[in-house]
Amino acid sequence: MRRTLVKWLFATYLLGSGTVWSILILPLFPFVGRDRRYALAKLWCRAMVTMMRVITGVTCSIEGLEHLPNGPCIILSRHESTWETLAFMALFPRRISFVFKHELMNIPFFGWVLRGLDMVSLDRGSIRQAHTAVTRESAIRLKKGDSVVIFPEGTRVAHDAPLKLASGGVRLACATKVPVVPVVHDAGKVWPAKGWPDRGGHIRVIVTPCLPLECEIPQELNRLAQAQMDEALAKLR
Repeated sequence: MRRTLVKWLFATYLLGSGTVWSILILPLFPFVGRDRRYALAKLWCRAMVTMMRVITGVTCSIEGLEHLPNGPCIILSRHESTWETLAFMALFPRRISFVFKHELMNIPFFGWVLRGLDMVSLDRGSIRQAHTAVTRESAIRLKKGDSVVIFPEGTRVAHDAPLKLASGGVRLACATKVPVVPVVHDAGKVWPAKGWPDRGGHIRVIVTPCLPLECEIPQELNRLAQAQMDEALAKLR
């Protein structure tokens, strides 16, 4: 009974506060710049991290920030839940741009804020067209100084599911010539791929070292990313 109460209390907070905050900040978007819009959205993400601790008892930490390069990079991240799409903005010290499904921008309030944040939307047409569009849009964000976050597994997976990386992220790195930083976490232990958190726990995010810049073969870069992420995931299981 308590776990059900915790789950729905947090879900109510998340959806309710997200809607209210969106209503409050959307009228400001035409009058503030790109960085200020991001800062306003980041405030809510930080509040979400705090309230998740208060309501559910879930805490989080991030390790390995020293591995982030000084400039823009491509972050290849494990995708286990909704948590990382919200908490990463609170945890990473620099601006990040997610590659996300274009349909998300049609969600009332949340999607409208997302549209104003100038991230990278993926319109899933043909694979070639999608790759070309994402490469072009990501290159623009990287030139602006963003770190682009890609979920190379393509969809949310259970924490104990084997890691299977598609090559889109490393092909983007080869095309844009920027560093690749693999990232893993264990959010799926407390916030499942489908559902809401209903008990306490601690989420660890591990930022692993950059992949070698001199590697320009996508298949080899993907193999190195897979090995590095598998090694880090072993520490979380």
